[in-house]
Amino acid sequence: MFKAVSSLERRKSTAAVFSLYLLLSATPSFARISEDFGEADELLLFQDMTLVVSASRQKQPENLLSVPVSVVTADDLHYGGQSSIEETLRYAPGVDVVRMDRNRYGIGIHGLEGMFSDRTMTLVDGMPADSPAFGGPEFSSLPIMVEDIERIEIVRGSGGAAWGANALSGVINIITKDPETVPGLFLSSTVSQFGDGSSQVRYADVSGKWQWLLSAGYEDLNSSSDVLDLSVNEGGDDFKRRTLARGELIYTTESELEITFGAGMTGTDQGAFETAGISDAGANELITANGYLKAEKVFSSTMEGYFRWAGRYQDMDRPSYGAAEYQVLENDFEAQINMTGLASHSIAFGGNFRNTDISTLPLVPNVFTLAEEDVSERWFGLFASDRYQYSKQLFFEAQLRGDYFSEGETDWSGRLSSIYGIDSLMDHVVRISAAKSYRQPVGFIRNAIFYNDPRKEDYDFQFSVDPDMQSEQAWSLEGGYHWNIKDTIKFKTDLYYMWYKDLIGGRAEYGVNTQGLPTYHLYVDNTGDAEGYGVEIELDYESGPLQWSIWYAFNEFETEFWHQSIRSFLPARNKVGINLRWKIDSNWTFNGQYAYSDPVDEDVSDYSIESSNHLDLTISRGFMEKKGELMFGVMDLLKKEYDPVVGLDQTSSHPIPGRMFFCRLQFVF
Repeated sequence: MFKAVSSLERRKSTAAVFSLYLLLSATPSFARISEDFGEADELLLFQDMTLVVSASRQKQPENLLSVPVSVVTADDLHYGGQSSIEETLRYAPGVDVVRMDRNRYGIGIHGLEGMFSDRTMTLVDGMPADSPAFGGPEFSSLPIMVEDIERIEIVRGSGGAAWGANALSGVINIITKDPETVPGLFLSSTVSQFGDGSSQVRYADVSGKWQWLLSAGYEDLNSSSDVLDLSVNEGGDDFKRRTLARGELIYTTESELEITFGAGMTGTDQGAFETAGISDAGANELITANGYLKAEKVFSSTMEGYFRWAGRYQDMDRPSYGAAEYQVLENDFEAQINMTGLASHSIAFGGNFRNTDISTLPLVPNVFTLAEEDVSERWFGLFASDRYQYSKQLFFEAQLRGDYFSEGETDWSGRLSSIYGIDSLMDHVVRISAAKSYRQPVGFIRNAIFYNDPRKEDYDFQFSVDPDMQSEQAWSLEGGYHWNIKDTIKFKTDLYYMWYKDLIGGRAEYGVNTQGLPTYHLYVDNTGDAEGYGVEIELDYESGPLQWSIWYAFNEFETEFWHQSIRSFLPARNKVGINLRWKIDSNWTFNGQYAYSDPVDEDVSDYSIESSNHLDLTISRGFMEKKGELMFGVMDLLKKEYDPVVGLDQTSSHPIPGRMFFCRLQFVF
């Protein structure tokens, strides 16, 4: 009770301080209005700025966004040397990355990360990419190699107004390379000291109105038990084998209609892991097939739009996910219209319909499963946004979205922002925003029934979901400042306050059954409210051959009640990152990345995460007139081995290898 009262007082004082900051930031917006305004096109004013699409579903300069966005570029991915998207995200401010084993991660923006956490939304080219059955990112199911990615846009804040439910704390949008940007043959092969391997071949071409791309790859990740020579009792069977292929075909007509067809397939084998005390599960197999068809049309100089279908089929044999085989079929239809230059308004509106069917076949009847019935869920959403240029230096933006979910509730998300350039050159830009978003666990989780057979286990475990469970809500206040310093240095600071309502967690009841065995019943329902607040500071430099950035992030999270379950890890309080790239000459390039995270001493489920110091170094040399490149590198130089990380649904884990040397060879023809 004392903690609940003190938390309320902190919430009031934090909100008061934050409101004062927003008021002071907003004051110049109404004090200095330029007389020259009305028809200026912001994209023309900032041609040299990086254009971002994930903030509001329209292309906007990075310093005029209504929400902070980090951009991981193709060069960052290439020279970083990682073959894992998850490890790449570790070096972006505001992102919490917890490695559960060699192939499973918990990822969240401003915390709230977990293996099945779906409070951060994952997209690929704006299309849904989270697990339809379990929720949360599932990067191993994507038919994408790191070298196929043009950039990753990370929205650090409520993204529901643009993208819908479950973009509660942010969005990770993976944008792939167009065929015209990577013509020719590309070959890549990587091998590590642990015997891990990663290989890729890609070919792309442009011929008249046609563009096409074909890419295939294979990844082989050895288990922790093989690398660390663990005993049988320690576990560590966390290997991964992934085979993938994808293709894309683009045709542009005379009338500026662009038609894109894409398809991909991924086959992934993963080692077993213990869930809810069941430790004798076998390996997991996942086959995913993706397809999409998109028609984009430029109607005039002020209007464009698109219609898109995206489909996914998954066949999963997953003993570690409820000892069952799951089949998923998902179809998503989306349309959007963008209009610019309408009396200084830039408007986007559209909607989508998604249907997901999930069938379950228990591998061992009446022993261990997640659902007894098939699930069919439907989503329907409508969205609209309007950016109004009140003056040459002052912008207002409003976003609104409503979503219907057949297995949950109809709800809405919104964002209201003011962006102001303090000087006429827009080198100093301040932003204030208020936003609302929400989370609804996928229907498969809402309908879950999870139990074990006490005849085979020494306890009786049951799992059920409250049928009256409410969706989670998040209300936020945000502020930011962006400063361009002499075209070579950028300084950015962003801060936020979020109030969470009706967070979903687990409530446990203990007892003894008629057979005298201990019983453990976990009810999933709304457990209470919480608050989170923090700040991110970033300084970027780029001039000539040298490029570096340094950032710091502070995050605080307080639940309403002591030991309140929220089914996720808490954010690390302090995080620091340094990224450096030096093109020594026309052939040699050095790249270094460092990230530190505070330990999470105790989350609301009594599981801890040790502090981390990640240092990755690479040196690469081009040859054959830069058609070839040889890279040597080391990942996790400062840590040879990591302590076990016990997940929120686990009672045991094992050590994870750290330091790893590798070599990579690539050719472009």
